[in-house]
Amino acid sequence: MKTKKKQKKKKITSNQYINVADIKNNVLYTKDNYVISFIKIGTVSISTMSKTDINILTKTLSSEFASLKNSLRMLKISKPVDISLLTNCYRDMYRNCNDLKRKELLREATMFLHKYSTNGNELENEYYFIIRQPLTNNAIIELEKIATSIVRKFQAGKIKANICNTEEIARLCNLFTNTSYGNVETMELEDSISIINEEVFY
Repeated sequence: MKTKKKQKKKKITSNQYINVADIKNNVLYTKDNYVISFIKIGTVSISTMSKTDINILTKTLSSEFASLKNSLRMLKISKPVDISLLTNCYRDMYRNCNDLKRKELLREATMFLHKYSTNGNELENEYYFIIRQPLTNNAIIELEKIATSIVRKFQAGKIKANICNTEEIARLCNLFTNTSYGNVETMELEDSISIINEEVFY
């Protein structure tokens, strides 16, 4: 009788699906020989700005990015609003308060914020720019140069921007293996950015 050999199923880890070879010194190395830098961009509420200020900001960013020759990818991450600092502040005020009416108001405010943050309807967005370069001898220097230039362009428009460190990049990569953490969207941008759409500021 022929013995039947049980074929062992190969276990495939999530790492095999992700094009990440290593993350070090604030740079992501891919398996297909690219290096990537991430820039986190602060948001701007144009609802609090005048039309004149919006036009000035748009023209400033358009002028800054008109000379950019590198193609960029934009990453948007939506996640529940973090109100932990505010609720902790309310709780401390509640403990130190002797006025019964004020304590009741603080308690109701804390309960409202808790309900507000756990219903899943209120989200905050985080925006990142992704710069990718082929892995060559001078790739890291060139990548850092481009990333620093982009940060300065946003700062010229008084928009907060910073290059992500190793820990932040690792957290971003985790989003793709833990999809319940947040909703991830990527957008391709044109090689030459001459017009900045106002929607990017929401």
